[in-house]
Amino acid sequence: MRELITLQVGQCGNQIACKFWELALREHAAQSKRLQADDSLSSFFEVGDGKSSVTSGLGLHGGQHMPLKARAIVVDMEEGVISEMLKGKLGGLFEQQQMLSDVSGSGNNWAQGHHVYGPQYHQKLLQRLRRAAEACDSLQGFFLLHSLGGGTGSGLGTYLLSMLQDEFPGILRFACSVFPSDDDDVVTSPYNALLALQQLLEHADCVLPLENQALQDIATRLEAGRQRWKCRAPL
Repeated sequence: MRELITLQVGQCGNQIACKFWELALREHAAQSKRLQADDSLSSFFEVGDGKSSVTSGLGLHGGQHMPLKARAIVVDMEEGVISEMLKGKLGGLFEQQQMLSDVSGSGNNWAQGHHVYGPQYHQKLLQRLRRAAEACDSLQGFFLLHSLGGGTGSGLGTYLLSMLQDEFPGILRFACSVFPSDDDDVVTSPYNALLALQQLLEHADCVLPLENQALQDIATRLEAGRQRWKCRAPL
C-alpha cells in the first residue's frame, strides 16, 4: 500500500478539497470490491469505526454505506468553511481530531499565518501529522491544497511544508497552489503569493500551479456549455 495524506489549508484549500474528496470517492472507492480496503481505496482513505459513513447520495455500491475516513488534515484560521463542510454530505469523512481552526483568521496577511499561527499551533499540527502518518502502512507523500493569495493558505500552508521537510524528510511533498488573478481585489495578495512562492521553492518537491482567473474561465465555459445543451435538449 502507498498512502497519501492530504493537507487542506485555508478557505480556498478546503473549498477545493470538498470537490476533490467527492471525485476521489467516485474514482477510487467506487472501484473497491466488497467494500474492502484494497490498494486503490487505501491510497486516500482508511476504514473508520463505522459510527459515521459516506452516504448513498454519492452513488457508491448501489446505495451501500462505506465507513471511510479521509487521510486528511483540515486547517483554517476561520471556522466558517470547515463548519459548512462538516454539515455537507462529506462531513462524515473527516475526523474531528484531525481538524484545526481558529476564529479570527489571518487577515490576508502571509506573515500572520506563517510567523504567528505557525509557531502558535506547531505542536498541535505536529500531533495531527504524526497521527495521520502512524495510520499508514507505507506513506508515500503529503498533498497540500491551498491558495497563495490569502493569509492562511499562503502563510500557514507553507509553514506546514517546512515542518514536513523537518519531520518527514524522506516523504514526498506535493503542493497544489492557486495563484491570485491579476484583478484580485485583495491588495496584499501579490505580496502573499511572492512570499509563499519562495517557501514553495525551498520546501516542496513538486508544485502543481493553478491560476484563479483561468479556473474561473473554465467554470464559465462549462456552465455556458451546459446551458446550451439544455436549450437544445428535446422536451
